[in-house]
Amino acid sequence: MDFLGFVPNFFKKFIVNNLEENSQIYFDLHIHTNYSDSGLTVEKMSDFLRDKTYLISITDHNQIKGGIALKKMGINVIPGIELGCDDGFELLVYFNDFETLIEFYDLYVFPHLHPKRMARTTKDAEYYFEILEKYECFISIPHISGFAQKNFLKNKKYIQKAIEKADAIEIYNHHLPKQKNLVAFKIQEKNSKQMTFGSDAHSEREILSYYRYINEKYNRLKTIFDFFYKVKVIGDIGYKHAQYSLKKK
Repeated sequence: MDFLGFVPNFFKKFIVNNLEENSQIYFDLHIHTNYSDSGLTVEKMSDFLRDKTYLISITDHNQIKGGIALKKMGINVIPGIELGCDDGFELLVYFNDFETLIEFYDLYVFPHLHPKRMARTTKDAEYYFEILEKYECFISIPHISGFAQKNFLKNKKYIQKAIEKADAIEIYNHHLPKQKNLVAFKIQEKNSKQMTFGSDAHSEREILSYYRYINEKYNRLKTIFDFFYKVKVIGDIGYKHAQYSLKKK
């Protein structure tokens, strides 16, 4: 899949390598680390990227320490966050620099962290769209046709207004099946929005799986193994969310 040809202009300033049209790259705008609900450490992420050409963003749930840590390790990382609203709606938000991201986080995210839910704040989508108008940033709606509460098309009555305010739709999420991503692509196309792509990874194995996919190194056997591995990862994610809730309680 040629991800590079669809990179929105906002992200092109972060490209420091000579990225050829068909080079083997790692382009991922949706990654979670152990600073939120993932088992993926920044050390493992850094090791994985060492011999690769890449363009990435760490988008932890209502947290920015993972991206900051990777930046300090010398990784060229796009400042980002997966912003959770009080009703479960989520936004991928990217900034031009970490100074601005830190300011936004300190003023508008940290004071409103949900007391029990890691992936939520106590503010709604309208609040964050209004606040983000003050910033030069890029907003994408992730997994718009996901499962259960993450199927925003079905369970968020204001979804069309949100689409109009967003810059992009995440048309490929490696956690989702082909049909779900196809729905997202059609929404993006219908509304003339830009595109983002991502692994939505919560583990090193998912990073590897996504890397194989975007560089067309996938095969049926690996697909089967990755499916069973995802079952374990989902259990681990649930455990971390439960731990967060109990700790806050």
